[in-house]
Amino acid sequence: MTSSTSFQSVKGMDDLVSPEVERWQILEASSRAFFESFGFREIRTPIVESAGLFARSIGEASDIVHKEMYTFQDRAQRSLALRPEMTAAVVRAALQHGLIKDDEPCFVYYIGPMFRAERPQAGRKRQFHQIGVETLNTHSASNDAELLIMISAYLKSFGLERFTVKINHLGSEEDRADFVSKLKKYFEASKEKLCGDCHYRLAKNVLRIFDCKVEACRGLAARAPKIQLSPESAENLESITSSLNQAKFPYVHDSTLVRGLDYYTGFVFEVVSEGLGAQDALLAGGRYDSLIHDLGGPKKGASGFSIGVERLLSVLAHYGVHFEKEIQSSLVYVALLIDQKMSCILSHRIALGLYKAKKRAHFSFSNTSLKNHLSRANKMGVGHVLIVGEDELAQDEISLKNMMTGEQKRFKLDLLANAFESKGQSNVA
Repeated sequence: MTSSTSFQSVKGMDDLVSPEVERWQILEASSRAFFESFGFREIRTPIVESAGLFARSIGEASDIVHKEMYTFQDRAQRSLALRPEMTAAVVRAALQHGLIKDDEPCFVYYIGPMFRAERPQAGRKRQFHQIGVETLNTHSASNDAELLIMISAYLKSFGLERFTVKINHLGSEEDRADFVSKLKKYFEASKEKLCGDCHYRLAKNVLRIFDCKVEACRGLAARAPKIQLSPESAENLESITSSLNQAKFPYVHDSTLVRGLDYYTGFVFEVVSEGLGAQDALLAGGRYDSLIHDLGGPKKGASGFSIGVERLLSVLAHYGVHFEKEIQSSLVYVALLIDQKMSCILSHRIALGLYKAKKRAHFSFSNTSLKNHLSRANKMGVGHVLIVGEDELAQDEISLKNMMTGEQKRFKLDLLANAFESKGQSNVA
């Protein structure tokens, strides 16, 4: 049911309301716990940054900067932008706050909204959300392999088993220069078959043609020359794949895989899955060894990845993962079958008890029968119903009904925080 208000959310920038927002909360909380256990610490950067930060790091010829970035001038005539991605912002923040040390890596993760002015479609919103990881001051091939192994464990922690990891190597600066030269000759010969956007990419940054989703362009890209890696780059890729093979980690080497951001160097990867349609990339990342120095810092290596939250939730839903059990077990329906004059102070005490028990409450002050309350709670799919009638009120007690098992117990109200514990039955009044 929609409101009669004349104002609506901006197209491609969606509201999140219950029960969908609970799924996001569970995903975010689980992600924080997972990455914290691997030694990462959260970083939060402003939504608005200098537009020059992204033009310099992502590249003027990238689709993001060329036609998708939200930019504006503030009252001081500074050119600002809503962040289209987080890696450049994380590196800027790390340099500004001295997080990059000489003798140890810096592991950070982030969760938040990004903005791109593109046509909204499945899995691609104008305001979208990402969960990402950055490892700053890292160089070794083992770090890149460990990232992929961690990614797999992260996705599997949600019950997602069916996905494909694609890898590639973009080589050294000399490798890419030679590769770009060959690609320009190849695509120039078939320029009339390229879409309008790829004409621009051919002139500005030919590697971006590999990102195009137009079928004709994809066909040409699939037959394009492959990059010839220098011995050093080939050895680096061999070290990464050797570590992955030793761990029996499945992957596909896709020589057409490039990243749409100019700061990527060397090893890159992408995770694809069903349930996303044509835009099947769930997660992507790689190494960006020049970015820290390009933004004014020391020459330190770095790598990372980002995950589309909307995409991850879509893939999980495709495979039947909706977090229903987590949502149900955390929500308590509170049925107050007493005079409303008495319910104010009582509901406050109940709320504090549920807070201590780490539960969410749905208070119902409706003057109806217990049967109707239970019916409503059942439709909501809650895990427990907390009941206070006149008898409970007189004894300063509550009744707690487990909607999964049907079991109902009475507790002293002061013991509510322990009522959900499996060993809490000893606290039953």
